[in-house]
Amino acid sequence: MEHRFYVLSDKQQRRFQLKLIGLYVLLNILLGSVFTFLGVPFVTLFVLSVSLSVLAPFIDVPSGIKAGNLIYYSPLLIAEKVKNNSLALHGGSLFDYYFVLDSSQTAQQRKKQVLSGYVAGLIKLIEHYEQQQHKNITIKATSYIINPKTAQKVGFNQVQTDGLQTLLLYFNWVNISCSMSIIKGRLSFADISKVYSYQGKLEELIARKAYLKALQARL
Repeated sequence: MEHRFYVLSDKQQRRFQLKLIGLYVLLNILLGSVFTFLGVPFVTLFVLSVSLSVLAPFIDVPSGIKAGNLIYYSPLLIAEKVKNNSLALHGGSLFDYYFVLDSSQTAQQRKKQVLSGYVAGLIKLIEHYEQQQHKNITIKATSYIINPKTAQKVGFNQVQTDGLQTLLLYFNWVNISCSMSIIKGRLSFADISKVYSYQGKLEELIARKAYLKALQARL
């Protein structure tokens, strides 16, 4: 599994990002002009924020990786730095799905690739921490790919999504819908009620290593 963005040279990466930013600015200027002409300029702010949520991962994720604030455990599984004994896991962003998934594959093959990326990332996370003394770490994650039953098998329990997280999910609805559309290969709309939050202990995840290895062999 290869992340095509990081195969590019630094110059090519910057060129891609600048083109994307230019497209974002041009699109918002054009739409802003149309909405102003139609007498509804306030709609421009809505379009601006929605389009920003789509652009953001293409800038934020590579920047976070370079700054050391984000770590790839696989091309489709990212973790934030541990803070206060808590580690936040993120499945691939729209940016990652765009550069990792193969559009020529079937929807089933792409979903299988996503699951494989998650499992490979969890195994690498385990291997990073299993020999360390400090394992009293709580892992938190949010996913619209993994259901509660599957999550429980690898040591995660479903928890209630807090209010702020719910607001962020709704703000990123278009972003999430775009990600789902890439995975399914057709226009898809996210159902935020089916985006689940999970929590588990690192030690419990480490104890599931054999299960994850077996699952990886089947995928």
